[in-house]
Amino acid sequence: MLVSSVQYSPYTSLKFNQKPSFTGRKPIDLHYILKNRDYLLPERVLKKVENIVAKNPVQLPTLKDVHLKTYAPLLKCKTLDEAQKLFPEFADMKEANISFTRYTGNIYKLLDSGHLENNFSLKILQEFWAKLKSQDEIASELGLGGRTSLTWVLQKIGFVNYNTNYKQLLMASDANTRSIIASKTKAWNAAHPDLVRARNKHAAQYMKKPENRKAHSERMKKHFKEHPERRKQVSENSKAYWADPKHRAEHSQRGLMYEKLHPEKAQRNYEFQKMVWARLDEARKIMSSFFKDFVAEDKVKAARLRAILDKRNKHMPLSLSEKSLFAHFNKSMFNSHPELKTMISNACKAVKEELKIQKGVNNENITIKL
Repeated sequence: MLVSSVQYSPYTSLKFNQKPSFTGRKPIDLHYILKNRDYLLPERVLKKVENIVAKNPVQLPTLKDVHLKTYAPLLKCKTLDEAQKLFPEFADMKEANISFTRYTGNIYKLLDSGHLENNFSLKILQEFWAKLKSQDEIASELGLGGRTSLTWVLQKIGFVNYNTNYKQLLMASDANTRSIIASKTKAWNAAHPDLVRARNKHAAQYMKKPENRKAHSERMKKHFKEHPERRKQVSENSKAYWADPKHRAEHSQRGLMYEKLHPEKAQRNYEFQKMVWARLDEARKIMSSFFKDFVAEDKVKAARLRAILDKRNKHMPLSLSEKSLFAHFNKSMFNSHPELKTMISNACKAVKEELKIQKGVNNENITIKL
């Protein structure tokens, strides 16, 4: 009777899919950039980064900081010629008033607003390179419809843009920008649940192939071996997430709702667990013996634990105090008898193997899908 209540059910991951707290990827520092992404950096920025890393400072600036400091002198320039003397990489840019052989609707808009007559080419350089504004932002400020409207204008003045991947690297190197990207990602996911489900389904299908699972496992092992600090961070994040009663309650409720919406899957899960525990007579005896010892001198605790187990078997919600007592019981039991984990794991593998063999012989006789 204790068995169906322990937390090592093989279906835990299927019934209670953890909703990640997305905060953006880990910081991309200058060491990583030099090693893996140096080809994306403009030559001037690359030299700055190499000099900074060579000095081995206690705290590295972000790539975004380096970029902004590198091109800050553009903001003090009064003319395009002055900017080109400081930054020869922009030598091929032309003044806007001599660049157009024909006028389009967008050019007339810029003329009417006076933008073309007021150091247009220099201001474009300053907005892009010194302030890191996007084409959409600049197009909006100029009164144009969007980046597409601005593209032709930029081509005519010989504008030198940076690589799109370099812009993404700049944004990813800054904690504040990562937070903004994360919030936009969360908002987009919330507004497009169907696409998120489709994406998750595609990922699940991909991971069903053994070769894909193996390749993914090797990549993760290599990553965490090379970045032990990341492994520690993931562990701490997970512990903090599950320590929050609100999150545990959400997952519990989600599991109950899933079973109500998919009774056939709940039945399969139940039958699978039944087959597993039919192989665990010895584990049952160990757990039953531990239960008696655990409550031997406390009849109140014994009554509470029996009530908790009964409620769990009936899929009834537990109070915070009941959850705490049940978690304490489980932890104590598995600490005292670590062999239980191996016994349960081996039983699960044996049943899965048995079902695979049966499925290969006669698909119609299988009532449980793994």
